[in-house]
Amino acid sequence: MSPRVTLTDVAAHAGLSTTAVSLILNGKTGTGLSEDAHRRVFASALELGYRPNLMARGLRTEKSATLGFVSDHIASTRYAGPMIRGALHAARERSHTMFITETEGERAEQERAIQALLDRGVDALVIATVTGRAVLPERRPAVPVVLLNGTSPDEPYASVLPDEAEGARQAAEHLITLGHRRVHLLGMPPQLYDHPLITPQVKRRIEGLLSAFRAAGVDVVPIPYKREAWDAETGFETASRALRDAAPVGAVVALNDAIAAGAYEAFRSAGLEIPQDVSVVSFDDDGIVSFLRPRLSTVALPYEAMGRRSVELALEGAAPGEYLEAMELRVRESARPVA
Repeated sequence: MSPRVTLTDVAAHAGLSTTAVSLILNGKTGTGLSEDAHRRVFASALELGYRPNLMARGLRTEKSATLGFVSDHIASTRYAGPMIRGALHAARERSHTMFITETEGERAEQERAIQALLDRGVDALVIATVTGRAVLPERRPAVPVVLLNGTSPDEPYASVLPDEAEGARQAAEHLITLGHRRVHLLGMPPQLYDHPLITPQVKRRIEGLLSAFRAAGVDVVPIPYKREAWDAETGFETASRALRDAAPVGAVVALNDAIAAGAYEAFRSAGLEIPQDVSVVSFDDDGIVSFLRPRLSTVALPYEAMGRRSVELALEGAAPGEYLEAMELRVRESARPVA
């Protein structure tokens, strides 16, 4: 392995002092150094393959140009791609390297992971959660911390969240504008405020839907489910129950795309066509949407934008509070005006 090229090597090659080279490479202004000096320094650095010693720079500036990303289950779920991609892009744009670790939601593992990152001198931490309730260390870290897709009821942190209330309003407004005056809600838990699937964010989604529909005088028929999952089977079960117990069914809102996929199959099994007989609107804009025909109108979760925003806020040392990312209704072919 060839020896590392130093600032002194670049200075000797450019015929300048080490101090002058340091000023130029660090972008200092008002130094009085000529354009020719700048050209020589950059040409020498490129020719020699000079790379800055980040450890030495960190000792001088007390900054490591690294960032910690700690998740409970995010990294192994379908959310991982866009959320981590957004975070990585934001870190790279700010010349930071991001360390990613997953704890499976165990507090002891969370403590170990966070301490390991702090031992490596990270400048900030992003703590991501898929449950909406962040598992936090007992002692608040000394570096800026941002919660991604979660909140902490016990201690104020900066939290990046999807704007569920606004997304719900868009979904409801879409069906209201199409003339629907009776809507079945698929995936409604039997106990709204005491169910493992109902995170604080999902609670806002449901309350936003109920508020918008009731304000417009729309009759909302909740169809609760018995299973402990928001999946296609739950969608099939609740849609079938709606047809059996709460007919006629002209429009439904599924609380996520997997439920909508199951509802599609239930309606087709009953001889109904979408959207000619039943209009369907959903949430998430998950990968499953691309396989549904007709294409599903759904409110997209802004995972990539949330990942990006979390890094920006962490490196800025943002104040505690909620930072909401807009959700967008993507209108496709699954809903139509009332005949």
